[in-house]
Amino acid sequence: MPKKCQLESVLSYGSEGTVYSGSWRDKSAAIKVFSKNYIHRAENEMKLITNCNHQNIIKYFDLEYEQGNAYLSMEYIMGGNLYEFIRTKFTSFSYWTIIDQILTDIARGMIYLHNHNIVQGDLKSHNILLRDDNHQGVICDFGISRLLENDIVIKKRNQTAKGTIRWMAPEICTPPPEQSSFESDVWSYGCIILETTSGREPWIDQFNDDATLFRALQHKENAPIFARICANESGPSHICKLLIQCCTWSKTHRPRFVDILNRLETVYDEGTSIDENFHQMSIDIPISNDSSYLKENYTNENENIETQSIHSLQNEELNDDTKKILPRSNKSQEGRLTGEVFTSKGSASGRPIYEGIRGGRYYLTASGSKVYLHK
Repeated sequence: MPKKCQLESVLSYGSEGTVYSGSWRDKSAAIKVFSKNYIHRAENEMKLITNCNHQNIIKYFDLEYEQGNAYLSMEYIMGGNLYEFIRTKFTSFSYWTIIDQILTDIARGMIYLHNHNIVQGDLKSHNILLRDDNHQGVICDFGISRLLENDIVIKKRNQTAKGTIRWMAPEICTPPPEQSSFESDVWSYGCIILETTSGREPWIDQFNDDATLFRALQHKENAPIFARICANESGPSHICKLLIQCCTWSKTHRPRFVDILNRLETVYDEGTSIDENFHQMSIDIPISNDSSYLKENYTNENENIETQSIHSLQNEELNDDTKKILPRSNKSQEGRLTGEVFTSKGSASGRPIYEGIRGGRYYLTASGSKVYLHK
């Protein structure tokens, strides 16, 4: 047993190891125990974050070794994580007020990291801890984070995609995958916003398993699918707009975190009520400021042409390049495969088409009503 830390009860299990509650030098702490195969990640976390000092970044205390394992001691944050909060408080009266604050906390923490040239690399709701007294968001888990030292490093490509697929940016999924970047962190932040508006994991209603989503993210022609998913979300208008901007396919058109924070704080400074600022994003509004969404290479000269359906993506075999870069998933993702097919024009007026459990096909109006299509 390490000399400085003591383990108590299990808090969570993960692919890298187990997190315990306990103490470090008689101070309350969380201790993450890494197996020998992941010790390099513990060392990476300690190297990058040990000197960070920000209220929205978790504090690390020490790294010890014992019998082939690494023991990473850090501050113990007892309010759960954002993933759990979304799923238990989604319908609560104060939900959007607290979510607005948490999104602001994350943006502040990410500005600090990026100002120190640190790419988080695995930003997701599971890695946002919440303080139990005020729901303050705290970013954790820096096992695959990296330091941008120069332009040469930025331009390197990986052999394997790194991250969690549902929060991964398109450029990290496309072979050869790019390394994580400031821009890919912004996409992941957008996926967190999508979680807050849908109450579910990102893209789960449209892509029920990781492999299908991974294939879809590899092809630029699928950009309108993801943009339209974002445009259909409901929530406070400034949050819905941020979702669309952060999940812009072209990484050069995504906002910086300083811009994101400015937008969130502007709404707060204006004294606008979150409830007053709530509306359903219309599917007919521009889905992005990225002009590439509107370029002709996303459509055929015949504007009634359908882009690749999710059914075809589901049945498509993984090629060798995709198999090489596909990250391992810790668990199978559950969800309902809607079978939607996207059209640019036609009877559905550009809306997604869904397949019901009895085989009928329909699309949703702006108010959420189903309109069935005749066979």
